[in-house]
Amino acid sequence: MDELAERYRANLELLEAARVRLQAAVDAGTADDAERRRLDTVKELLTPVTESASDAEGNVVSVQRPRQFLKVDVDGQGRAVEVLGDVQHAKNVAVLVPGMGNSLDTFRGQSDRGDLIRQESGPADTAVVVWLDYDSPRGVVQAASKDAALEGGPRLAEFLHELDGLKADGAEVTAVAHSYGTDVLGQALLDGGRAKRVVMTGSPGITKYVNEAADFVQPPTRLYVERAPGDYVAYSEWHGPDPATFPDAIRMATNDPIANDEAVSVHWHNEYYRPNSEALRNIGRVVSGKLNSITTTNTSRSAETKLVLGASWGGPLNAVAGAASKVYDGVVSLTKPSKESTRAAVDSGGAGSGSGVRATGVTRGRRPEGPRR
Repeated sequence: MDELAERYRANLELLEAARVRLQAAVDAGTADDAERRRLDTVKELLTPVTESASDAEGNVVSVQRPRQFLKVDVDGQGRAVEVLGDVQHAKNVAVLVPGMGNSLDTFRGQSDRGDLIRQESGPADTAVVVWLDYDSPRGVVQAASKDAALEGGPRLAEFLHELDGLKADGAEVTAVAHSYGTDVLGQALLDGGRAKRVVMTGSPGITKYVNEAADFVQPPTRLYVERAPGDYVAYSEWHGPDPATFPDAIRMATNDPIANDEAVSVHWHNEYYRPNSEALRNIGRVVSGKLNSITTTNTSRSAETKLVLGASWGGPLNAVAGAASKVYDGVVSLTKPSKESTRAAVDSGGAGSGSGVRATGVTRGRRPEGPRR
């Protein structure tokens, strides 16, 4: 058994042990609601998936295989890193980074989204890794902070480096992120993570100083962005300038430029991965390297949210969110210690240090930034 297969097997054994433990608690009547819900999740993660394959005569047949986890953690919110397809032999590999509101109990939805990307990109040549190895913000209040991205970004950067040793030589990696996941991916790229191509959908911004792709995406990597009409998260620019406005990013169309809304329409914040939509087709084109087939757009917030008499709600929302973001930054800066006070405490072996040893930290490729959110 090779190393990758062994990792898959070990994580399935971990899930089976969790299933036995949780089932025992349910049978004993000591399990709470969260444990009962987690038991259902673990059972689902252990259920084999059905795939299409070709037999010796070339006939298409249905086969079942165990799910393939590079990592799984059933405690707390839970985390998982799942491989869809054959990452060792695929020509193209996509890494999907989910946004806020995700946990192990919602992982199935992200796995389904990863499968849609794989099918659109050509399943014979594509593997997708669904990467939920960070504590996704549970709601809007937590998502207002960049703390989860600052914690998860370096871990994603490390995984992108690790992926180089798992994939086939010459296989091209595309990192795909949605919503808050774009913050995590942006931080990973600032921390030295690399991918051949980067796709961001519905981004609230990367950070305040990032206003063009060159600020965080190193050549020859290209940034591809989607912002659907009515995407209030992207309009807010809560974490920084909207990547869809970057002069050196390629902004892809989310609706068919010919059929327009007569085809599968994509609007608001959560429709980028709808089957048969132009938004999903463009993501598939990037992952499969069919870059000449990408369709683009340059519509403005005002045009995307136009109301009667020429009024628009996109611009006003952006202005209100910008003002609220500045207030939030000010409050955060008051509740966090200054660099000077932190340095003084470290230099003097301050309270809780336990010794007079001076602590140091190292970050890779990260630029100085303002108050964290």
